[in-house]
Amino acid sequence: MGTWLEKLTELLHPGAAPPQFPGRHLRTSLGLEEFVAILTEAEHASVLDLGCVWQPTVAYFTHVGCKVYTEDLFPALVEARAVLSPDAPPLAERFFSGTLNYPKGNFRGILAWDLFDYLPEELTRPLAARLHGLLEAGGALLALFHNRNEGESFTRYRVLNSRTVELLPGSLALPFERVFPNRALLTLFSAFHSSRTFIGRDNFRELFLVK
Repeated sequence: MGTWLEKLTELLHPGAAPPQFPGRHLRTSLGLEEFVAILTEAEHASVLDLGCVWQPTVAYFTHVGCKVYTEDLFPALVEARAVLSPDAPPLAERFFSGTLNYPKGNFRGILAWDLFDYLPEELTRPLAARLHGLLEAGGALLALFHNRNEGESFTRYRVLNSRTVELLPGSLALPFERVFPNRALLTLFSAFHSSRTFIGRDNFRELFLVK
């Protein structure tokens, strides 16, 4: 949940970037800036973070007037994939049985991070459809996609302000599944009303989608 120095920084300067430590680095996110703009068009917008709970992320979105929900789907994916019994239910059934149990249209925004890069093929379309259903009309989904597969190590993300995301080493043993071609992404998220892609210099594409 953050060191005492990070907590003190947040108390004194809400939304400011905390001190940096080895193994972490920052990236400027144009997609996040668009995402925050969508959230702040509505009062008390609800945002769902599909990564782990980070105090700076919660503090930032609370500071701009949002209600924050966090559901870490990465451990849920590890757990669902670990079931090897031939009699077990299909992977999609196991994965969704205990996750994302919210009413339709419950959220103004969803942060998916790079979850789709780690999904087995049979989960990509069901998850895209589920997230679309959880968004209200005019709501936004922000996701990251790797441009290349260069032995990617699992990474965690936390929001520091409207344009800055901090990347931290993660500890889960999740295999990197694929690099999505642009056409595949457009097909996967075709139910959304509009999309914008932001290409970074750090092997990331940000996909900003509006329902």
